[in-house]
Amino acid sequence: MVEIVEVDKSGRIVLPKRLRDELGIRERTRLIIVKRDGRLTMTPLDVDEMARRLEAELEGVEVEKIAASIRREINAKIAREHPELSAG
Repeated sequence: MVEIVEVDKSGRIVLPKRLRDELGIRERTRLIIVKRDGRLTMTPLDVDEMARRLEAELEGVEVEKIAASIRREINAKIAREHPELSAG
């Protein structure tokens, strides 16, 4: 599908209804806009789908242990690089 749209003075564009319907874009739908090689790509942001994909990818992974390890590493780096921030 190819559509030509116009940008108004506020930088807004109107997505054609046919395209919105096909992609399930409704009022308040968030879009990810990526600029690459002089082109813009817009993709509807589906938070629920992202959460489902993350849950599937992380199934069986002990996320809390990984997060705790990362926190320890970050805190150690801060303590090394900024000893003035240490309590005491």
